[in-house]
Amino acid sequence: MKIKVLIIEDNPITAQDLSEIITAQGMQVSALAKDKSEAKKALEKTEPDILLVDINLKNGDDGVEFIEEAIPMNKKPVVYLTANSDKSTVDRAFKTKPASFLTKPYDEKDVVIAIELAFNNHCTDVFVSKASDTSFIFLKNGKRYEKVPIESIHYLQAEGSYSKFVTSNKEYFLSGNLNNISNKLQNPSFLRIHRSYVVNIDSITSLDNDYVFIGEKNIPISRSYKEDVNKILRRIS
Repeated sequence: MKIKVLIIEDNPITAQDLSEIITAQGMQVSALAKDKSEAKKALEKTEPDILLVDINLKNGDDGVEFIEEAIPMNKKPVVYLTANSDKSTVDRAFKTKPASFLTKPYDEKDVVIAIELAFNNHCTDVFVSKASDTSFIFLKNGKRYEKVPIESIHYLQAEGSYSKFVTSNKEYFLSGNLNNISNKLQNPSFLRIHRSYVVNIDSITSLDNDYVFIGEKNIPISRSYKEDVNKILRRIS
């Protein structure tokens, strides 16, 4: 799953440079837009995860105004990019609650960090805000977030900087390591059995000394978690 970034920048050289930085990091540029009109069309058509927005655009367009008009508050993370860092500009931008604010000339590393943090924080906010309702959470599937019943999740698996949620017919990915995600889930039905796996106890069909089985899937029980597994199983047996 690649992070999709919409670049709203009127300088073609800068836009191309940003595009190369983003794609070199394994992310995807959903579109390039140089003014509010193009940005609006690209936003509707490509549904990006992150918006990288220059404040001063072509034809007198203003990036902050575009965000105020087009993006409901907190719905899409925004990273502003501008050569004008005077107080009034910064104050206007901050009112839209951006994820980050970069000034030109920018550093390649800062661009990457700003985008990744914006994406991670947004996904975590969505997850945490919904995790308080223990009957379901919202998880991303393609271009949108789906309401997923907690009881339908069979297990969670670590996938690098993401955590994979597996149900009977779908897989979902959420940014964040498995330890943090499982802690935030805070549901007694989920049990850590391995550094790479958390299982839904209600989904277990059988087990032995080394594995938990969920249907045809066998999931290893690591030595460090065996006592925790035995305690839980003794309690519910």
